[in-house]
Amino acid sequence: MKTKPPASQMNSPHAIPRDPTKIPKPVSNPAAALIRDTLEHYHVTQVEAARAMNISTAQLSDVIRQRKGVSATIALRFQACFGVPGDFLIQLQSQHDFRKAYHTKGAQIIREVHVLATP
Repeated sequence: MKTKPPASQMNSPHAIPRDPTKIPKPVSNPAAALIRDTLEHYHVTQVEAARAMNISTAQLSDVIRQRKGVSATIALRFQACFGVPGDFLIQLQSQHDFRKAYHTKGAQIIREVHVLATP
């Protein structure tokens, strides 16, 4: 059974019906995507970038394929190599990690944690 979109969306010509009971999965890692897109923009291969950053190709590949996150060291090396601010990469990685944890473990954590103070 399909649900009708809310009345507020019915009049909009661009309304997309959404199921409010479904929680969207976290999107792909934006830090990894920025690294991948930067390499593509400059027509640099992963092998060339890894050599220039003085890391293994496997390390860079693991980040780009989202098997591992962007570490502070990788962010600093990428900044030195391509000029992309390392702290920005770390912010993107941190936000991704938080959203992923929120969606995968948030409900369990709320059940397990006892509130001692509220702001």
